[in-house]
Amino acid sequence: MKTNISQEEREKLLSAQQGEMDGVETYLTLAKVVQNKTDAETFKKLAADEGRHAAVFRKYTGETLKPRRGQAIAASLAYRILGKKLAYPIIAHFEYSAIEGYRKMMKDYPELESVKQDEKRHGDTLKALAKNGEDNDVALWPFILGAIAVLRLFRRR
Repeated sequence: MKTNISQEEREKLLSAQQGEMDGVETYLTLAKVVQNKTDAETFKKLAADEGRHAAVFRKYTGETLKPRRGQAIAASLAYRILGKKLAYPIIAHFEYSAIEGYRKMMKDYPELESVKQDEKRHGDTLKALAKNGEDNDVALWPFILGAIAVLRLFRRR
C-alpha cells in the first residue's frame, strides 16, 4: 500500500472518498423515495458498494468523512420530477464519469481496479433499471408543463 502521498494526491483521494460517501447517501435516499421495490433493493446494494469504495479511499486518507446531502436531494428531485426513465440515465452518467479518474489513479492504487469496475456496473445497472418496464413512478414534468401552459392561457386574457 502506498504510504508516501503528495498533497495533490491526498486531495484527489479525499475528493473521491467524499464522492463515494455522497453516493451512499444518494442511493439510500433513492431507496426510500422510489416506487418500485426492485429499484429500492438495488439502490440499497449500490449504497453498500459505495460504502466499500469509500473505505478503500479511507485507508489512504485516514479521514472519516460524512456524506453531503446535496447530491441525494438533487437525485431524489430528479426522480420525482423526471421519473426513472429520464433520471436514472442521468445518475448513470455520474457513475461512468468516475471511471476515467479512477483509471488514472490505478497506477499508484491498484485496488481501485475493482472500484472502477463497480462504477461501470452501477452505470449499467441504472440504465437497465430505467428500461426494465416496471415504471411504477409518476413523473411530475408533464403536470408541471401542463400547469405552465394553463397559467400562460390565463395571462393572455
